[in-house]
Amino acid sequence: MKTSLILLFLALMVLFYFSGNYMLAPILDTLHKEGIIPGNEQTWRLYAGFLKTVPGFIGLALTFLWGVLGDKLGRRRLLFVLGLAMGIALILVSSVTSYLEIMSYLIIFGVALLGISPVIYAFIADVVPSEKRGKGYATYYASSVFGMVLGLLMAGILLNWRTAYLIAGVFVLVFVVGLYLSSKGVTIGYSDSPETTKKYSLREAVRGALTRSVLIIMIQIIAWTIPWGMLAYFSVDYIMTRWGIPRTYASLILIVATISIAFGHIIGGALSDKLAKKKGPIGRVQVSIAGIIVGYLAMVAMLAYPYPYGEVSFASLLPPALLAVAGMMFTTFAYPNISTVISDCVKPEYRGTIFSIYNILNSAGWAIGPTIYGALVYFFLSSGLTKSSSLLYAAVSLVSLWLLCIIAWILLTKYYPADYKRLRTDK
Repeated sequence: MKTSLILLFLALMVLFYFSGNYMLAPILDTLHKEGIIPGNEQTWRLYAGFLKTVPGFIGLALTFLWGVLGDKLGRRRLLFVLGLAMGIALILVSSVTSYLEIMSYLIIFGVALLGISPVIYAFIADVVPSEKRGKGYATYYASSVFGMVLGLLMAGILLNWRTAYLIAGVFVLVFVVGLYLSSKGVTIGYSDSPETTKKYSLREAVRGALTRSVLIIMIQIIAWTIPWGMLAYFSVDYIMTRWGIPRTYASLILIVATISIAFGHIIGGALSDKLAKKKGPIGRVQVSIAGIIVGYLAMVAMLAYPYPYGEVSFASLLPPALLAVAGMMFTTFAYPNISTVISDCVKPEYRGTIFSIYNILNSAGWAIGPTIYGALVYFFLSSGLTKSSSLLYAAVSLVSLWLLCIIAWILLTKYYPADYKRLRTDK
């Protein structure tokens, strides 16, 4: 019951701080019209981009520090501090009157947002035992996806943007307090052993990252996230250009596919827990391999679908939309297992540090995906291909990086069970 309550407060906190993270996208034009984002028609988008880029780079630079501090000082307290910082920053954003103010508050929010991720990854492993971690990590990932949808709805459709930020900030504060109170007594390594863990050593933490399973996960994470970065950023443009349909229909397809990602986290986490209980660690690997194969094939089929250009009938939209849903949902089966493998193969006292490295690589892949896609489109266009063909070849090329991830998971069938067993033998 205590574990369920902790995960509930964690999920709700994640839901609302991620909703706050995605509220900026639908209100950029409004912020410019209100004079908060400066510049003329040619320059204001540059200033708008800085609101995301500057906090992101500063937050990424400090991510490793937060992971280490979580391991040294305790994750529960650091989660509380970072959650408070995000809640207060969102509330302050609701009252801004200048560009400097909104940039300052978003920097605070961005630093806490990127810093809290590795701490949460490690904290979930403190709370949830190994055999249930698939569902534990799925709780976090699904909440982050639903947070995106909620943020777009609150700020873009349902509420005034100031009210939306205020509500998100207040709820983050409420739920981070609930998380802190409900997790009393949860210490580093609590779910593995109630005993106190060893004193922190950065050298030992780095050495802990050199197990074969962790190295494989770290190496494949760039190939895993580059396609996700491209899909998140350019899906609407791809659908509009290739299919010749209005932005509204393209956006609706993306929203439905995004929601399917949340269900992919939940289903993948539950299935992997079930198979892990029957077969051991190899069960998680099998779920991941099967999910990526099915998702990859569905995604390529969606990207290459011979859509009747310009048609917006339900009968025309349904087949490729279902392929998009299948592509994103099945591929996502692997996501909670990525975090589970790391937590299963790293000692409890060093998980925050290792997850901070993982988070840096994960964020880097998401960040460079759109740029690589744009470069590939330019290359294919320069080679004389049509715009439609260039988009197709570029997108399929990036999505095909998931084939490398399948190879990585196949390698894990050999190393993950051994590393899993070794960690428990070394205790």
